[in-house]
Amino acid sequence: MSELAGLAFSGTWRRYQQQALDAFERDRAAGARRTHLVAPPGSGKTLLGVELVRRLGHRALVLAPNSAVQGGWLRAVRQFGAPGLAAPDPGAPIAVLTYQALCRLDDPEVALGRAAQARWELDRAEATGAEIETVRAEAERFTGAAAERRREQLARITSSLKREIARGEHAGVGLAELLSAPARARVDRLRALGVRTVVLDECHHLASLWGYVVRAVLDELGDEMHVIGLTATPPGELGGEEAELYAALLGPVDFTVPTPAVVRDGHLAPYQELAWLTEPLAVERAWLAEHDQRFRELITALHDDAESELSFPRWVLGRARDRRRDGDEDAEVAWADFHRARPALAGACVRFLASGGLGLPPGAPGGERYRRPPDLDDWLVLLEDYVLGRLHSDPSEAAAARAQAISAALRDLGFQLTRRGLRRGRSEVDRLLTGSQAKALGLVEVLAAEAESRGEDLRALVLCDAELAESRPDDALTGVLDPAAGTARTALAAIGADGRTGPLRPLLVSGRGLRCAPGDAEALQAMLEREAVEHYRLGEWDAELDGVLVALRSSGAEWVPRVWVDLATRLLARGTTRVLVGTRALLGEGWDCPPVNVLVDLTIAATGVSVQQMRGRSLRLDPERPRKLASNWDVVCVAPDLARGAADYERFVRKHRHLHAPAEDGEIEAGPGHVHPDLSPFGPPPASHFAALNRELVDRAAARDAARERWRIGAPYRGVEVPTLVARRRPGAAAAPPDAGAAAPPSAPAISQRVPLAAGGAGAAVCVAGAAVTGALPLLAGVALAPAGMAWAAARLGRARARLPLVLPLDRAARAVADAYRELGELSGAAAARIELEPRASGWLRCTLPDATPEEAAKVAAALDELTGAADAAGRGRYLVGRPLPEPGTGAVALLGRVLARRPPFGERLHPVPADLGRRRERAEAFAGAWARWVGPGRLVYAERSDAGRRARAEAAAEDSGWETVLRAVWL
Repeated sequence: MSELAGLAFSGTWRRYQQQALDAFERDRAAGARRTHLVAPPGSGKTLLGVELVRRLGHRALVLAPNSAVQGGWLRAVRQFGAPGLAAPDPGAPIAVLTYQALCRLDDPEVALGRAAQARWELDRAEATGAEIETVRAEAERFTGAAAERRREQLARITSSLKREIARGEHAGVGLAELLSAPARARVDRLRALGVRTVVLDECHHLASLWGYVVRAVLDELGDEMHVIGLTATPPGELGGEEAELYAALLGPVDFTVPTPAVVRDGHLAPYQELAWLTEPLAVERAWLAEHDQRFRELITALHDDAESELSFPRWVLGRARDRRRDGDEDAEVAWADFHRARPALAGACVRFLASGGLGLPPGAPGGERYRRPPDLDDWLVLLEDYVLGRLHSDPSEAAAARAQAISAALRDLGFQLTRRGLRRGRSEVDRLLTGSQAKALGLVEVLAAEAESRGEDLRALVLCDAELAESRPDDALTGVLDPAAGTARTALAAIGADGRTGPLRPLLVSGRGLRCAPGDAEALQAMLEREAVEHYRLGEWDAELDGVLVALRSSGAEWVPRVWVDLATRLLARGTTRVLVGTRALLGEGWDCPPVNVLVDLTIAATGVSVQQMRGRSLRLDPERPRKLASNWDVVCVAPDLARGAADYERFVRKHRHLHAPAEDGEIEAGPGHVHPDLSPFGPPPASHFAALNRELVDRAAARDAARERWRIGAPYRGVEVPTLVARRRPGAAAAPPDAGAAAPPSAPAISQRVPLAAGGAGAAVCVAGAAVTGALPLLAGVALAPAGMAWAAARLGRARARLPLVLPLDRAARAVADAYRELGELSGAAAARIELEPRASGWLRCTLPDATPEEAAKVAAALDELTGAADAAGRGRYLVGRPLPEPGTGAVALLGRVLARRPPFGERLHPVPADLGRRRERAEAFAGAWARWVGPGRLVYAERSDAGRRARAEAAAEDSGWETVLRAVWL
């Protein structure tokens, strides 16, 4: 009988848990030996893991990333009524170990390095016919370019070795070379005991060197293993060998439990995402401005150099004007093709030339998008092209010096210019913004506002990257940024020093122990002693001054991180302290304290994995407070007007890219717009708006009942993620015409003047006929009818001009797209019939198709984005479609004159036919028909094979659409 037969779950599985178990059973019935489940923290993921182990019925090894997660497994198994089955011991029926315990590494990078070097020596020996010893001795003498080439080759071999290990091929790297002797002994014991189930908890950690070692361990344990991967979020941003490794270990995700579903079902606490925006302090801003000035001086110097052989303007002008195909100097690339192949470079070239008054190259359009000055992205594209294409190929010292000066200026901004192009890294600019002392002040403001609103109920967690600052000799920020800025100690000191937050008795928890403000030491130590007496055997307590803080500790042998984290958690739950300040490594994953209702994220982590884990700390239900509403705050430091001054804001955007939360209109969406509609993924708002935004978000934080209502807990849901378009008119864009929101198509005769002109022509004919027969009555009728027809036509043209918008109407464009897909049979009639434009704050509109499937909604949203906002859609499109465009100041009589001269009365604006709808002629014609019904008559232009078509496409790409658009994923 199985040792696990005594396990039994006494509760009732939630709906999504049962669905996950059903997915497991389907896979097992199909013979699968990999189970990969994704579920948010607090959703019962560990209980699911125990149930899967029970169903498989074999001895199991559970690997967890830290002691907190390890303890959660021990507690979960006790809930199945068999407390003795799980233990942190390889001999237990359910052995719960940490990754570090099993995969304790001697030094795998050294082992991989030795294997890569051995393979390089063997390959070279075979290629040259030399002995291995000779090759090794020769390599030791390599210098300069030869040594650099060898380093590159070794790096490629190392990557290849990792991929081989990921596929289960040990690649010459034996298990003995990766594991320490105690770890190897544990593996041998587990194999001897017959372990056949391996659970990899928080398996996103395996997208690292741990994964290579676990892969090798699984091979050692045997082929009969059933591997279960559990995580809160899969590492979807992986690439290369990391993605290959992760896929080899776990395979595709079998079932995903979305966080919003667990909240809507009432099993996680509802939450709101908030941010506090701040500018750097004066001394920090002065340092940033100096670096900004250096960059601008470099740009000015490059502008002024117009005569030398290394002239930057001459290079840009040549790139824009002399667009030649490689190896064929007589074949000039058309501007439209150049723009399509290198849109960023083409746009940057034109903006640079226009800003310097250098004249545009033949064929380059001059639309609105090209009339603005170059921005930082333009300069980066131009400088990269100039250094790689011009300076690196020039052997002169002057070229080398100029390349070095440009590289230094870019390095100041956090960009490394390598032989392969620009690579974004972390610079002093980034470090100043992420560690700015203004962030500590923002943290205090956030906690003060939450304390005022929540009172004694406040339980806050502040997460930092580290407790102490790194040692940085000869630091460029010396005298500007405190070396300890951004650390947990600085955060605690700031909270304790402010009269509004000091009474919260903040307590710092790190791998080094517990620390507090001197004035709080006595009260906190007394409560620690009281809690410890009930739960632990500890020695004498001590409170010792450590800098400006006091270290609280016990002399007992049990004084280890697991114990002091537990004690600090108990103090927070009781309210002895209302703020814990901790490091991401210790409290950002696996740590649980249900009363936590405020999270302040001061870390630089921006990956989906890290963000989901940290957010999970505040989402546990609190039995003592059934109406708990969690507030998750980011503190963001921005200098929008300075080069790279938005680096911390860009990190904030990346944090929220895959994080779902209710927006102010109740839609649960991913992206920074759920914090505030004015927070765009493309850049921060002006600094002058920060104060008002912060006030709004503080007010929103206090309105917890409204935030809870936005979640609509208990309401039914589809459980799907649907792309939607959010748009607003750019500042200065023309207002919509009076009928822009009409639900019926515009009347075609509003533009066509055939009827009134026919009446006028008939009148003229009557006049001629009347004169011929000398009849007075026909002559009088003709005289009256001819000018009446002309006046009628002129009046109609005037009314049509008033109704024609300068900016494409969003609702009509959406209906044209939906109608086209409906006619093509790719959108249901019900979905096409119901398009909603819902107003949001600050002039934004959300365009949704409530009855569409996710696939249908994705098609329409992407197409509408191309029509109204995607910057280079027109430069890529195969087809364009025209739209009548009014010309302000042109009167009705002038318009009539054009008609009588057989010319179009109105101008024309060309828009790209969305790529999916322009794949074939018949699809483009279907769209053109729907466009004519909803937007107005316009010609369909094929832009691929004629100079006129390519010119039309370039002109269309140059015009500003008048809309700002963002695609956002909404959970329904």
